[in-house]
Amino acid sequence: MRRWIRRIAGLLLVLVVAAALVLVVDVRNQLPDRNVPRLRGLSSRVEVRFDARGIPTVRARTLQDAFRVQGYLQARERLFQMELGRRVAGGEVAELVGAAALPLDKKQRVYGFARVAEEAVRGAPEEQRADTQALADGINAFIASHRGRWGVEFQMLGLEPRPWTPADSIRLLLLFHQQLSESWQDDLLNEALDTLPRARRDFLTPEVSTDDVLVLPDAAPPPPPSTAAFLARGAAPGPAPAPPRRDPPLEVLGVPLEPWNGGSPPDVGSNAWVVGGAHTARGKPILANDPHLGFGMPGTWYPVRIELVGADGTVQRWIQGVGPAGLPGLVIFQNDRLAIGYTNIGTDVQDLYREPVVGQRVETIAVKGAPAETLTVSLGRHGPMVRPGLALAWAALDPATLRGPVARFMLATDWTSLNAAADGFPGPGQNLMYADAEGHIGWRATGVLPLRASGNDGRVPLDGTTSAHDWSGYLPQNRMPRLLDPPSGRVVTANQRAIGTSVGYRWASSWASPTRARRIVELISKEEIDARQVRTMQLDTVAIVHREVVQRLAPLLRPEVARAFERWNGRADADSTLFLAAEEIRRRAYEAVVAAALQQAAIRPSELHWYDNDPTLLAAVRASPEAWRKAGLGDRDAVLGAAVRDVTLDGPWGRRNRLEVTHPFGRSGGPLGWIFNPPSPPLSGCDRCIRVATPRFGQSMRMVVDFADPDATTLVLPLGMSGHLWSPHRLDQLPDWLAGDPEGARTRLHAPAVGPPLVFEP
Repeated sequence: MRRWIRRIAGLLLVLVVAAALVLVVDVRNQLPDRNVPRLRGLSSRVEVRFDARGIPTVRARTLQDAFRVQGYLQARERLFQMELGRRVAGGEVAELVGAAALPLDKKQRVYGFARVAEEAVRGAPEEQRADTQALADGINAFIASHRGRWGVEFQMLGLEPRPWTPADSIRLLLLFHQQLSESWQDDLLNEALDTLPRARRDFLTPEVSTDDVLVLPDAAPPPPPSTAAFLARGAAPGPAPAPPRRDPPLEVLGVPLEPWNGGSPPDVGSNAWVVGGAHTARGKPILANDPHLGFGMPGTWYPVRIELVGADGTVQRWIQGVGPAGLPGLVIFQNDRLAIGYTNIGTDVQDLYREPVVGQRVETIAVKGAPAETLTVSLGRHGPMVRPGLALAWAALDPATLRGPVARFMLATDWTSLNAAADGFPGPGQNLMYADAEGHIGWRATGVLPLRASGNDGRVPLDGTTSAHDWSGYLPQNRMPRLLDPPSGRVVTANQRAIGTSVGYRWASSWASPTRARRIVELISKEEIDARQVRTMQLDTVAIVHREVVQRLAPLLRPEVARAFERWNGRADADSTLFLAAEEIRRRAYEAVVAAALQQAAIRPSELHWYDNDPTLLAAVRASPEAWRKAGLGDRDAVLGAAVRDVTLDGPWGRRNRLEVTHPFGRSGGPLGWIFNPPSPPLSGCDRCIRVATPRFGQSMRMVVDFADPDATTLVLPLGMSGHLWSPHRLDQLPDWLAGDPEGARTRLHAPAVGPPLVFEP
């Protein structure tokens, strides 16, 4: 009997080893190879070389040739990411995973992105259609030439990718609109808050702060800070407003669709700054950009360098930077003449209207393992009904706003030609940061600003039964605010209120707290700044809000906790025990202030995490006990003391703040999580630091351009270039993203090539 048990055990072991070997061979077989097909449509030969991180340099005669090859390369490394993205946008995820994805699919079908994308392609300028078609040709060349070798995810789902179309790229663009401008639920909360006295409401949701960092100044007299005004004048309690209904955040196979909504930390976004040559060590401008997005496996950005060569093979122009996989060209980039970066400007491009149903749209949703579902979408005069009786007007649902003059951007040579390109890019709204080789620096707003009727600011739902509250179009692009070569020689944007009242009209927007912008200004106010210092600034973990709140509330803390904070520098390092306590103090103090301001209102303090309320908290902790009593907030020290007195020092910050990136197949953990998910190291930084670092949201890449040495530009991703399991470039950038690379030795974007090139023939 024992002999038979040993034989059976041995056989099982052999079978397990054999299965493991088959799995290894199969996964390795999915990795990118060096076999390339002929690419129809190429005007001439294209050569691609890769550096040690797998970042390609594409040498082509024309940009459209480069876009064709870019499409092939994107599909080679990121096809499943692209496939999932177009299905999320179009509401087609349930077809892959079953009924669990129906809530997401239904929401996306209400918006109708698939239909909007098709219409946008039909109406797009010819050169833009040609660019997206060139990318699609390259993607489809990979799909056709690698049957059954598209990635292990396709095998596990039994999925064959359908051909890529230009409309699929527009779907991905619409996902960016959704992530950066979906704000209609704020209108419902604003409506509830409007039942409070005006001063109390403004205190809870301030638009203006004494700490604002403006790019364009306020006109005289400046608008009064709403928080300080409330604490100075006080206000009587108002009636209890009805609690707003909040939809839960939706996920796509475990990845939040709206990474900075639905309960995520409020003070997040992106950082970008430019410093003129008069203040740099080598006399040329420096541009830094670290856009903040939800982490994914793989990440948002696909880096590439494009070299446009003449008939003799010499480089005529070059462009390098990042763009999203599935879209042509580069979004954040440097070329031989200039560089640009972006941060979200927060423009309000959504309004809700109360109006009757005027039509319907029927959507059929395929569901894996179950019958198809039919969804009837009610339509109002202004758009789809996102709630019964509430129609959504959204600039992104206007196909005319879905334009992408990528080639004009990439080939711009100066401020004038760049602005001409930006005038043709109507959304989503961004702060565009600029620097060039001639020494100029600048800023402008991009996107669209709806022209609302007089007295409408888009904050709350409107009456849609008449045309009185209709938009009358968008602000003409020649009136978009912009600034070239400011006297200060520096421009900072970190999603703060940047556009003051001197612009001459109200810029309807949701500003982030000026916290990060204030800290950036502190750091770049020095002289003789160099690229190494700027790369270090991007890793700065000083949380100035936490630092001030702890200092002001020190008398209310436990004595041993107050003593521990006496020499605290405000840093949110992973090994900091003090920062974990400081975050608890900040959170509790903020909720206590909000509760005192709401009093008996039916809105919960946690609802206001939707807003960037550092100005509210700072105004409250700076105010005197007398100001609190006058404002009707109660006994200052009693309210705040009860909130923070029990805070203790309880372990390092990195214990709570760990990277939590999940692959779509690793959501449930277990063996698939172990196989597909990346590591979960502790993170330095916080949601209010320059180094925004939360478990699922943070610096989606870091780039620094120094025009004193344009070839030494650095760029690093959170994970790596590839989405393929076991690819050497799947996680190889994580160490440098975590530790930083101040010298730029390992993260240089224009790095030496490794190995022979890939050659694409027409």
